[in-house]
Amino acid sequence: MEKVLDVREMVPRDRHARIFELYRSLKPGESFTLVNDHEPKPLLYQFQAEHDGEFDWWTLEAGPEAWRVSIVKRERPNPDITITDYLQTDHRRLDTIFEGFKAAVKESRWEDAARGFREFSLGLKRHIRIEEDILFPVFEEKTGMRDAGPTFVMRMEHKEIQALLDRILGATDGHDAAGAEAGSSNLLGILLDHNMKEEHILYPESDAFITGSERAMVIKKAQAA
Repeated sequence: MEKVLDVREMVPRDRHARIFELYRSLKPGESFTLVNDHEPKPLLYQFQAEHDGEFDWWTLEAGPEAWRVSIVKRERPNPDITITDYLQTDHRRLDTIFEGFKAAVKESRWEDAARGFREFSLGLKRHIRIEEDILFPVFEEKTGMRDAGPTFVMRMEHKEIQALLDRILGATDGHDAAGAEAGSSNLLGILLDHNMKEEHILYPESDAFITGSERAMVIKKAQAA
């Protein structure tokens, strides 16, 4: 079971020290969930400065009352991690959350289903934002492909994906198993092809086109998205 560190009742000046103490105690591959009462951007920037290439940072909940972040100690520290590795890892993480959601719907565990789907939807919308606001502009500048090519197609698919996310959430909140399952099936059909194109075309080509410093900048911005 993943460790949870809730710092909301702690004196603010003591929080960062406790967080880094827990992080340093993790074994490679282990993680903990941080619960905070505000968006922990300053903490992320400190992690980036002191532990570059050693951690992953995944937002699970974004307010207004609580912010939850999963902080993972990577199994192999790598400050030169590729865009392919970073975004593919996020795909796999989201796949796991989605499978948990589908199991909860099947078993009529609606509270678990709603919580899991909100986490999945937040993560997938964040993933889309990373691509459209951070990665796509770099790719398009390097290739000159703006009104055609892979990013044009993927933006259209992103609109379909986001509409389905909202539809599935409505069905889940309404305890509509048939609607949630039908929406999930449609979403999965889109994501299987969409993610394959990203992992086999967009991400590797981006890694090939951009410099190491540009790649590091993209990933740091992605962590903060």
